[in-house]
Amino acid sequence: MTVAGYDVPDDRSPDDRSPMPDRLIGTPERASARQALQAHLAEKRLDPAEYERRLEATSLARTQSELLRVFADLPLPHPQLPPETAPPVAAPDDEPPAVFFAGCLTLGLGLPVAVVLGFAYGIWWSLAVPVVVTVAMAYIEHLRTPRPPQRNEPQGDEPRGPQGDEA
Repeated sequence: MTVAGYDVPDDRSPDDRSPMPDRLIGTPERASARQALQAHLAEKRLDPAEYERRLEATSLARTQSELLRVFADLPLPHPQLPPETAPPVAAPDDEPPAVFFAGCLTLGLGLPVAVVLGFAYGIWWSLAVPVVVTVAMAYIEHLRTPRPPQRNEPQGDEPRGPQGDEA
């Protein structure tokens, strides 16, 4: 679509194969463009009619590239646009949870003590204490750790209508 002599497309052209889609603009970007156009008008780079045409094109622009096309033949200042950055990627959590170390410590210290108690006093049931404590800690950590939601079984893509009588 052409607005005020500037090519402002409704959608991206099919031959645009850039990996990142063109970013949409909002009120702050349009205000920045308006200020830049006012600076060019004050510097006598634009006459009032050209200023109005470009101002109309900036108000109708939807993406950053559409907005920058209005300033393609003008020197600085241009509108300030947010930097194009990739979304932050969370680092994988390679460190084992604290309960892992607590369980190793419980088993590492508790089992030898339980073996000594079993031989010295005949209290063999004490072998179960470090094992039970470790299992309980692991279960509590399992309950505390958030998990991603599980997807439900996919249901058919076809909409279900009311069941009608057979003719």
